[in-house]
Amino acid sequence: MADNRLIPDSIRDENTEALNALIDRLGTIDLTPLLIYIIDNVDASALPHLADQFRLLGDAGWLLAENETTRRELIKNAIEKKRYKGTSYGLRQALESLGLSYMYQEWYEYGGQPYHFKVSVTVSSSELSAETIARLESYINQYKRFVAKLDVIDINLVANGQVPVYAIGLQSSESITVYPKEV
Repeated sequence: MADNRLIPDSIRDENTEALNALIDRLGTIDLTPLLIYIIDNVDASALPHLADQFRLLGDAGWLLAENETTRRELIKNAIEKKRYKGTSYGLRQALESLGLSYMYQEWYEYGGQPYHFKVSVTVSSSELSAETIARLESYINQYKRFVAKLDVIDINLVANGQVPVYAIGLQSSESITVYPKEV
């Protein structure tokens, strides 16, 4: 409780004592939920609002992030990604923040046309759909250099389970009949 001795006698009444009790209660309120920029501690329900604030919704990465951990990392790295947007480093960082296994190659590394690049991405078959590929292409186009042109996205599928084994057997035969020589 608040110390009532701090209230002068000239203003002591029910209202000032109630105000003193209210001030005492305000001191016990936990303010950590208000610290929303500590991304690891914020409630999961606030993540979409933070993503909207940093303009990460839609094809800017939110739809490609598959779990809460990846979404938190996306928000944490949002300012740095915007700083390096339009550079090859920025594109690499953007792909890394999605948790994708990827390989980025400039045109001179694979013998392509000048200012072209390609990206190889490794995904599991459960993550792959035409919509995911379109989102990935849009995401890459947002973070690439303005003059650079995406040649191709190589997609490598990883099987998550038993790999089927196929076997083929081939059998052939031929009959030859030998007759005596005719004279």
